[in-house]
Amino acid sequence: MGNIRIGGIYVVAATKGGQTEYWVAATRRDEALAAVQQVLPAGWRATTVTDRRLTPEQVESLKLRPHDVRKLKEAP
Repeated sequence: MGNIRIGGIYVVAATKGGQTEYWVAATRRDEALAAVQQVLPAGWRATTVTDRRLTPEQVESLKLRPHDVRKLKEAP
């Protein structure tokens, strides 16, 4: 099976209290916050699309498909 083209992969910061988590969204930039917000646990809020970039190796390891949202285990 060939690669599926993804419009973009954006790193989104989510906060709750004083905690911050980072999530990735394989969406258009203008959809990234809403996509992450939909999967966050109660009390968490998607706050910003960051300027952070993932390396090609990080992107490959996530095996993202269009519209996927995943929590990053480590801050990028």
